Amino acid sequence: MATPGQLMFARRLGPTARLLIWLLVGASCVVLDTRYHALEGVRSGFSLLLQPVREAMRAPAAVATELGGFFTRHRLLQKERDTLLAERARLLVGVNTARDLARENAELRALMQLQTRPGQQLARAAMLYQGHDWFSQRITLDLGAGAGLRSGLPVVDAIGLVGQLSRVFPGASEVTLVSNPDQLTPVFVERTGQRGLAAGSGHGQMELRYMPTQTDIQPGDRLLTSGIDRVYPAGIPVARVSRVSRSQSSPYLRVECLPLAGLDRSRAVLILVAEPQVTQP
Repeated sequence: MATPGQLMFARRLGPTARLLIWLLVGASCVVLDTRYHALEGVRSGFSLLLQPVREAMRAPAAVATELGGFFTRHRLLQKERDTLLAERARLLVGVNTARDLARENAELRALMQLQTRPGQQLARAAMLYQGHDWFSQRITLDLGAGAGLRSGLPVVDAIGLVGQLSRVFPGASEVTLVSNPDQLTPVFVERTGQRGLAAGSGHGQMELRYMPTQTDIQPGDRLLTSGIDRVYPAGIPVARVSRVSRSQSSPYLRVECLPLAGLDRSRAVLILVAEPQVTQP
């Protein structure tokens, strides 16, 4: 039963009426915002409230973009590093090659300054290899019988005596170095003129044999070929005395020497070829 003042039959607004009211409200808001900018504050408030939501929604895309950029930069840096390493290796090879050429040119210039002795010719040769057994103290040259070489000819470099041709092939020849234990070289001490016999002791070293204990010889003395064997021309530097020791049980000094020539370094050498003697009728 209805109370006093209460409508007996109350009716709600229909959908059409509500739609018209909302359209009217919306149109009013549009007019107010367009003409009088009345909704700027409301828009700013909603924008401020929704800022965290927008940041959270943009975060996955930003992370993905940053990761993609990181991997891209990483690949570019790897490629740049590989390029720089290859360039560094190429430059090192060029530097080593330039040093090698400079050393070879200096050696060749020194050889070019050697003067030919009367009755001799110089044959320039290059070292091919040292052989499989370096302890044998032999090297192989790129000239042979085809260049007029024969066994027994002396071989020198820009500093001193290298050795002697021991075997000659058509296109190559083998040199027995002065440090070979089977090689004997007649020498004299440049400072005193004392003659002696220098023998190889292996491992790139030599010794001066059969020197009496009273002989005037000291470290630093230079040994030159004496020429009495008629194999080596006189005056070619051979070795320098490195150590002199005396033994109570031996009447001879122990004189250790180091060859002056670059036995394990020289790549260009000269072969002293004696000219044939011409007999006058």
